[in-house]
Amino acid sequence: MAQQIPFALPVDPSMGEDDFLITPSNQTAATQLYSDNATLLLGPKGTGKSHLARIWQKRRNAVAFDISSTNIGTLSQAVLWEDADATHWNAQAQEAAFHLLNTVKEKKLPLLITATTPAAQWNLTLADLRSRLLAIHVASIDMPDDALVAGLLLKHFKDRQLRVSEDVLSYIIPRIARDGAAIEGLVKQLDELSLANNRAITIPLIKKVLD
Repeated sequence: MAQQIPFALPVDPSMGEDDFLITPSNQTAATQLYSDNATLLLGPKGTGKSHLARIWQKRRNAVAFDISSTNIGTLSQAVLWEDADATHWNAQAQEAAFHLLNTVKEKKLPLLITATTPAAQWNLTLADLRSRLLAIHVASIDMPDDALVAGLLLKHFKDRQLRVSEDVLSYIIPRIARDGAAIEGLVKQLDELSLANNRAITIPLIKKVLD
């Protein structure tokens, strides 16, 4: 039978509070976010960091910060700055970040920054900015435990409107890297293969992908 050509259908991730699974690997981070102080949320890619940040944003009615376009002087509500460590840290960006930290402190605005690496590893040359960032409270999401791996798998399958059996999940969990990107990538591959071959997602199909 000829393979079908899989269409790249849009995936709409569920980012609601009820969709976030609390497990030992993220429980501490999830409970540390709701002080009025600035917080740096650290975690590996694909482990729910953005999901947790969106929950915080909704609860705080926070504005999303863009280092190249946000008018920092007019900020008057909580601020969410995602993927800060992906910033190109030229002089202008560092001055803007320093201005942001000063502004939220003066106006007593909650600030949540997300990143995959700690501020000490960012390419910062402005000493005052570096010291301010290093002083910010850090909440960390650890590498996924089995419960979080299962939750991430279910979430990615749900986002793609796929149903899988408990046997399928039980087979995947001990065989996949404890890495959010790997988990998401596996579900994407299974979705594409399932569609291309008009097959259900079964253990033999998973073996084919993992091998």
